[in-house]
Amino acid sequence: MKFRDWLNEAGFTKFPPGWTRKSVIKFAKTLTKDTGKLPTEKGFFNECVNKMRKHFGEGAEGFCASVKDEAFNSTYWRGKGKTEKETKADVASHKKIPRKPKGKK
Repeated sequence: MKFRDWLNEAGFTKFPPGWTRKSVIKFAKTLTKDTGKLPTEKGFFNECVNKMRKHFGEGAEGFCASVKDEAFNSTYWRGKGKTEKETKADVASHKKIPRKPKGKK
């Protein structure tokens, strides 16, 4: 199965065997270790695409968007021209995975 088969326009449809949300974020940090950009920071997406284009060709954008989706736990970071404040507000109000209430394990 090709890696692209794990992705759709809204991110990962499911993780490849052995991958978790946490491992996706850890992998993302290794992509930008030279600059220290985190997946939730401005500039990560372009840096990721530049590094992954040789592996995915035109699919690099989808892959990198999916990685950011997992880091933000939302697709609402997407959109050109958003300020960091707008991104954080959109993401906070549209999480993909419900968070556990504080104090619950």
